[in-house]
Amino acid sequence: MNLGVDKEVSTMSGRIDIFEEVRKLKQDLEHERKLRKKFQEKYFELLKENKELKHLLNQFLNSNTPSSQLPFSYKTSPDREAKGTNPRGKPVGSNGATREEPEKIDEKINVKAKQCPNGHRKIKQSDYHVRVVYEIGDIIIKSKQFTVYEYDCEKCNLHFEATHPELPKEGIFGPNLQALLTELRHNFAGSYEKISVFLDNLTGTTFSSQGIKDCIHRVAEDLEPSYKKMEKQISQAKVIHSDETSWPVDGEQYWLWLLCTLNMVFIMINQSRARKVITNVLGDFYDGVIISDCLKVYNNFASAFQRCWSHLLRKTHFEKEKAQKKDIVKLHEQLTMIYGEVNNFLSTNPSFEQRVWNGIMYNQKLQRITNHKWKSDAAKSVTANMLKAYQGQWLVGIIMPDVELTNNKDERGIRKVIPHRKLLGGHRTKQGSYDFAVIESHRQTWRLRNESSYNKMVGYLMNCNVKSAS
Repeated sequence: MNLGVDKEVSTMSGRIDIFEEVRKLKQDLEHERKLRKKFQEKYFELLKENKELKHLLNQFLNSNTPSSQLPFSYKTSPDREAKGTNPRGKPVGSNGATREEPEKIDEKINVKAKQCPNGHRKIKQSDYHVRVVYEIGDIIIKSKQFTVYEYDCEKCNLHFEATHPELPKEGIFGPNLQALLTELRHNFAGSYEKISVFLDNLTGTTFSSQGIKDCIHRVAEDLEPSYKKMEKQISQAKVIHSDETSWPVDGEQYWLWLLCTLNMVFIMINQSRARKVITNVLGDFYDGVIISDCLKVYNNFASAFQRCWSHLLRKTHFEKEKAQKKDIVKLHEQLTMIYGEVNNFLSTNPSFEQRVWNGIMYNQKLQRITNHKWKSDAAKSVTANMLKAYQGQWLVGIIMPDVELTNNKDERGIRKVIPHRKLLGGHRTKQGSYDFAVIESHRQTWRLRNESSYNKMVGYLMNCNVKSAS
């Protein structure tokens, strides 16, 4: 009897040992899963850091310095770059090397093998991992038929048609397709012919080059009332960046003017580079601050000016490299030092009293540099044509918090339209140049406000369609 009990106890003990081993194995597996998860997290973290390091390396290896930014040889300050310059970095909204997994998976696919790469069919599964890949689905252009009902008002005898957000006032292009064509034209500088071919290859639907051109013209017509409002609004701003660049129109040299505020970009294309172009927008005398280069058309036109330090330092850098004279080297170094010190000071978010006192101090430093008897022609030219000619217009940004020391903000807007000039050669007609200015003013304004130019365009066009009752 005792032997039977002992045997049963022994059996139960063995089972307990097995259960304990199973439990330990489960714990080990769970621990292994946690380690694997930590390893994956660390792996993706390292990928992200690697991408960022590569990006930083590319910055320093890149020899193409934007026109209004300082070359890397400019030692603006030991620990801070110049205020107003935008060092290249990750795009807004970028999360680094990896994306967060989507909340919804549209399709799940099991990737299995029937044989090894060497052709052996006797294989067994050892493990698996999951990857999420983004892919484009079927891209089609839909045709929608609208039955538009007409009505007569019994009170005012008005005859009108019903409206719909997706029904344009004229033409065969809906608001989404209109916005897409506009983006392909403006953001990618695509010719009408290339846009037509692209749509044909992508969707199998063909639209003529002339049809696409007419579509974009109608977009500009819809945006024109808003463009006129922007023209009035920008004249009321207290601080304006202004710059211009040559722009071919019908084989002749025109000028693209870009005015920029804190949250608005206004573009106009005119045959003239004279003051009348800007006074037509801002009036004969602008009661605010103009941030610009040393183009003479801006002289004596506004209440105050802030001249662009990037232009000044780029000029001294150019003369230094060309002349190789000790005093122009010294002039460049001294101006660079002041620029760096001012930016370091402004980065501390100083009070108004501090701004006033430091403004006096730095203006005195700049005055001593200006009045110094430089020997080389290069140094004399810079001090006479820039520092003396625009005396009192280099450090306005110290006193006024909203005034930047450079015109980089405006020139960034200019650089966004340069591909259109390089790839398409400007415009063939005045109407085309005007349409471009209208549309691009809105696109850059929306982007300046961190808004999607495509989505904003679709919304605006839909709203226009609803208001189009006749």
